[in-house]
Amino acid sequence: MFVAQLVALIDRLAPVHLAEDWDNVGLIVGRHNRTVRRVLVALELRGDVLHEARERGCDTIVVHHPPIFPAIAALTDAAPARELVLTAAEERIAVVAAHTNLDAAAGGLNDQMALMLGLQDVRPLAPAAGDPAAGLGRVGIVPAARLEALVRRVAAEFPGAVSYSGDPGVQVSRVACCTGSGASMIADARTAEAEVFVTSDLKYHDHDRAEGMPLIGVPHAQVERLAMRRWFRGFARHLHADGVESAFADTDTDPWQHVAR
Repeated sequence: MFVAQLVALIDRLAPVHLAEDWDNVGLIVGRHNRTVRRVLVALELRGDVLHEARERGCDTIVVHHPPIFPAIAALTDAAPARELVLTAAEERIAVVAAHTNLDAAAGGLNDQMALMLGLQDVRPLAPAAGDPAAGLGRVGIVPAARLEALVRRVAAEFPGAVSYSGDPGVQVSRVACCTGSGASMIADARTAEAEVFVTSDLKYHDHDRAEGMPLIGVPHAQVERLAMRRWFRGFARHLHADGVESAFADTDTDPWQHVAR
């Protein structure tokens, strides 16, 4: 398999046209005509991930968070993030990003999150044009339960700090979710008549914007890493069929530490 064929495979699984206009997806570092023999899949490119790729003998890294975002004017060792990209290029390690296209794709990260939450009758919160099975966010049904019971389930499913707003005793069954920073989709969740919205990076005043809809805040990196690990299983089967070895990174790149009380 060549890098170009790997990029084409990812485009079949997570079409580039599903990416947001502001995003940067596809081949970020490398040559299309290079041979791919071993792939490392990770949430993002960091020093420890690059080191793991070296140790595993990987010639390609597939990441969720683009390492060049937004566009940069120079690629030097002046800043750590840029130096990582420069080092990958120098070491001939290709880097491919699948970001909002992978979030939106059928079977992508939002669908994986919905599965982890046990949602049924799932549909996108913001359907993609021409593809009702794809789009950002998901909404579906769970057996009716008190909000506090759903919060406990979420906390058991996703490691890290989980917070929530709303009456813990209210009954909920219609649940919306979004991987990553989903606060911009609060209005979409309300329009979909969700009774609770699960996402990451919520702020204080998002509670007011929700206008009474309970919110559950989950750790950004941990949710996406778990969802990506689940998605990786199918991706690895496609690679294996083409004679390419693959691994999911052991490195946890979440930069946030939490104080135990």
